[in-house]
Amino acid sequence: MKAWPAFETINYHGWVMRFADGYTKRANSVTVLDEIGLNIEEKIAYCESEYQARKQNPIFRLLSFTNPEILDKKLAARGYQLIEPSLVMSMRLSERSLNILPAIYQENLNDWLVAYYNLKASGQQPSTIHRMILTAMKSETLFVLCKQNDEIVACGIGILESGYLGIFDLVTNPMQRRRGYATAIIRGLLEWGINKGANFSYIQVVQANIPARNLYEKLGYKPIYKYWYRVSSNSGDEK
Repeated sequence: MKAWPAFETINYHGWVMRFADGYTKRANSVTVLDEIGLNIEEKIAYCESEYQARKQNPIFRLLSFTNPEILDKKLAARGYQLIEPSLVMSMRLSERSLNILPAIYQENLNDWLVAYYNLKASGQQPSTIHRMILTAMKSETLFVLCKQNDEIVACGIGILESGYLGIFDLVTNPMQRRRGYATAIIRGLLEWGINKGANFSYIQVVQANIPARNLYEKLGYKPIYKYWYRVSSNSGDEK
């Protein structure tokens, strides 16, 4: 949550509401960080009112280690749809990860954003809110690109917070997949993180994305917990 900041955060008895003008569900959802607790219906209604006051659809992010079954059922009964079951994968870092030095390039935020949206083939200009989130990061951050024959083929971000290296916004050109470029990005970011004193790395992946999961497992990542969203209506397509 520190690595991917929201613009506003409200902690309501351990139910953490985050708001970032709707860009990415992870920065615009309610996360219950401890046991679900009592007065669930009351807490759901309060969270709903806070999102509605900001003209945002309420979204809840449920974590497998908080025993969320009761909350999950209550949200389902209120019409919330379950979407994007995902995994957080992690691995302990060691000096041996420094053996491979891929050809990746550090980039400034503005040029990195242009490359990111080009690689996504979205046809959109870089999101102003996305830029604001990346600018608001207080953690040490590295924006990187991977090039082949002077063409940008992949990109990613490394975010270092309290000894943990998170890897975000990893994208490969759809026409250049399965050629090792995502691996090069990850290994380059791991090298940077180790040099900065990181002890662990983590990455998030949609559970149904088997090719990505296989890649991360091959690199040494292992699942540590699951999470999923309950969404009141169509609320975007970013994790």
